[in-house]
Amino acid sequence: MENGAMRGMLWGATLLLMAALAAGLPVAAAAAEYATAVVEQGEMTITRESKTLSFKTSARPVAVEENDIVRVRDGSRIVLKTREGATLAIGANAVFQCKPWQASNRSGVFRMLFGRFRANVLGRAGDGGFNVKTRSATIGVKGTVYALAESSNGNTAVLGFEGTVTVAGAEGGEQWVGPNQASLVVGDNPATTSVTAPDELKREFANLNSPPLGSSAALDLPAEPALVNAGIVSQEVLQKSKTDKARVLGPKELPDLPSSSINLDDSQGAGQGIRNPPEGEPRK
Repeated sequence: MENGAMRGMLWGATLLLMAALAAGLPVAAAAAEYATAVVEQGEMTITRESKTLSFKTSARPVAVEENDIVRVRDGSRIVLKTREGATLAIGANAVFQCKPWQASNRSGVFRMLFGRFRANVLGRAGDGGFNVKTRSATIGVKGTVYALAESSNGNTAVLGFEGTVTVAGAEGGEQWVGPNQASLVVGDNPATTSVTAPDELKREFANLNSPPLGSSAALDLPAEPALVNAGIVSQEVLQKSKTDKARVLGPKELPDLPSSSINLDDSQGAGQGIRNPPEGEPRK
């Protein structure tokens, strides 16, 4: 194409953009990439702009954008690397969203909605660059390795391995969690005092898989009987949190949107854009 024709096309596109802005029409902006994910086992789905993308086991990284809702499917596992420099191993049935948030003196992008992960937060991310929000808590770090579990009714358990992690409930009041220590946020209560983690909790966290979202077991935190026996939380407080049905996250709150779903398998790759399947073509 000749230079003159190319300049004409660019000028025309510029005029159209200016006209849209002047008329107050919405102009699509490129979504910000927040992380990359590698599906080590099974399947991961991403809900993005009313479409569902499906990815199978592959060593090829998949781009995860701001506002994406990501589900790790049953029998699956992924490794997520965030733009802050944190690395998370995330187990089966977990659900998270990458949406900017602000809470008291902390802010971040990663929101854990359900499930378990183990985070390795070092370097730049360990200087306070990587924070996590759950439905009941905020978690900050200072060069640390820790694990987190989120139940379907919004209870949070944190177990420290290296360094220090802070845990705060909705009303604030941070607890500092060191190696082999644990703290919980149950319902709308403050974070529990950090204590030495029961052995049962450490064994439970060796498995990052969670029960299916919507099951009765999804309401439970890891090793709840041991947490009660150790005096970290009372059975009454746990039970009260589970009777509040308004807090429970279930599959119906996270639809797969099959009518507009698409699939990007290993051969298609993650960077070829979004396409709708031909009309009548079933989801693979």
